[in-house]
Amino acid sequence: MKLRGIRIFLATLFLVATMVYLIIGPKAYFASSLASAPQLMPSIVTTTIGTSLFWLIMTFVFGRVYCSAVCPVGIFSDLLISLRKRSCKRPLIFSYKEPKMRLSTQILIGFVVALMIGINSIPFAIEPWNIVRNLGALHHPSPVESTWLTLGVGVTCAFAIGLVMLLLISVIALLRGRKYCTEICPIGAAMGLLEGRTIYHIEIDPDRCTSCGLCEDQCAASCIKVAERLVDDGRCVRCFDCLNVCKDDAIHFQINRNRRPATPLLQKREKKLVDSAR
Repeated sequence: MKLRGIRIFLATLFLVATMVYLIIGPKAYFASSLASAPQLMPSIVTTTIGTSLFWLIMTFVFGRVYCSAVCPVGIFSDLLISLRKRSCKRPLIFSYKEPKMRLSTQILIGFVVALMIGINSIPFAIEPWNIVRNLGALHHPSPVESTWLTLGVGVTCAFAIGLVMLLLISVIALLRGRKYCTEICPIGAAMGLLEGRTIYHIEIDPDRCTSCGLCEDQCAASCIKVAERLVDDGRCVRCFDCLNVCKDDAIHFQINRNRRPATPLLQKREKKLVDSAR
């Protein structure tokens, strides 16, 4: 509960800062700095190693906390998912989906290649912070005007692209949860490369789990498979919703991995050994 509360607090803080940035623009210095300074893309483009190094370390230690607490697209997606859960009569229930590593890898490679050879239209269209900047283009053109002019289009086109992406992300979030973050977003794909290598990760305790399925139902990233006691670390965005709904204290954010089988499996094996001895 505490981890989820911290995540919600940080996400609210960065969402408010982002909204102020969209409404007032760069002149709102504190909100603008708070919203943009932690973003990865500006750091990569300006070769400011501090932010990139910070998130590399944070992702290696804690996993994809950037996706749930700082990324504007991730926060917006979580907000829509939460609103649908609370307002829609038809419950929004998720289930485990096999990872589409090939698709996300191809998008990441295309994103990196486009950056390297100077085809900036792709990065400026699908990267989370650039989507935010595009949405504010008509009201505050200065942050993106020079970028899009180099591509031969103006800020009206930038806003249109930002609006299309916002609508696309909204539809995906309402129907498929965090699919944009786990399969399309290049930043998410890059962070997912650390799958299984993060120090902290979410684990299901096989001896405590009663297979109620509540954690899998709540997982908007569709990365929990209760039947196999599996949490796909590469796609887990660290929303901690699963920790919040588990009534058996069977799922934890921890360092060590649970490599032992569940107790029923151990009992079956012991029974077989006893029967064979007889």
